[in-house]
Amino acid sequence: MDSEPLFSGNDLRHVEALVYDATLEPSYDYMRNCLVWADERAGNLTPAAYESLCDLWIARAFLHHGLDFADFDLEADYFRDIWDRAVRQGLRWPGFERLTLSDKDRAYFEHEMKEALTGEL
Repeated sequence: MDSEPLFSGNDLRHVEALVYDATLEPSYDYMRNCLVWADERAGNLTPAAYESLCDLWIARAFLHHGLDFADFDLEADYFRDIWDRAVRQGLRWPGFERLTLSDKDRAYFEHEMKEALTGEL
């Protein structure tokens, strides 16, 4: 388990400059099987920081799927570590405001996952 902060320097400033907007609707990221809101996307990140941000979206998707990290075999320890590092760091990221989905967002998420599985885009 890594004890280093997930973000630092300018990357941290860019991520923490994001402002939560409860009025936004999510988009579905087909490659990562997760929801992402526009206020969670930071620009001008280093490639490593952008990867960490994407990994946070994936880690949060565990919660949206109703899974514990222990319930998932595919790199569960890695995503648990990413999530834990962000939490330990006290990261101020709008994505932490969306740990549970509204009924509308859940319906959208389930619809998009079904389309992704069936290929009916």
